[in-house]
Amino acid sequence: MPEEEVINEIQEPQEEKKKKGKFKLILLIVCVVFCLGVGGTYFFYGDRILGIFFKKPPGENAEKPKEHEKKTERIVGPMLSLEPFLFNIAGNSSKFAKISIGIELKDIKVLEEAKKMTPLIRDNILSILGSKSIEVLMGVNSRDVIRQEVHNTLKGLFKKPTDISAIYITDIIIQ
Repeated sequence: MPEEEVINEIQEPQEEKKKKGKFKLILLIVCVVFCLGVGGTYFFYGDRILGIFFKKPPGENAEKPKEHEKKTERIVGPMLSLEPFLFNIAGNSSKFAKISIGIELKDIKVLEEAKKMTPLIRDNILSILGSKSIEVLMGVNSRDVIRQEVHNTLKGLFKKPTDISAIYITDIIIQ
């Protein structure tokens, strides 16, 4: 009989270990489900919850990026592509340049008006480009200056200064 008591004592701790192992497993599963529930709630209602604690109206964070996107969204107007300008570079009779320019206009009506004035537009642009030295034409930063100068000159040719939206230099070749 003493052997049976020893065997019973040995079996009882094993059963307790199994019960403790099951309890730990159940506790772990409950914790994981709870964490997933909290994460899901934050995902769907996080801005509202934070708004309550930090006194912000709900959805305030969500609206700001949309307003910013609207400001950066820009509609491109009709383009007038001019034939490339081929001219001698000022101060150097052996070098010449070929530059292609595109003009973005406000609307179709202005585009039709600009097509009628193409020789006048080309003459004004050629006068500006022909006066530039090779250093100015080759400098990347000076292209913005050339664009602005062409833009300011061409604004005077149209009825409204806002008829020209932008000037684009699409190609520069210096030889």
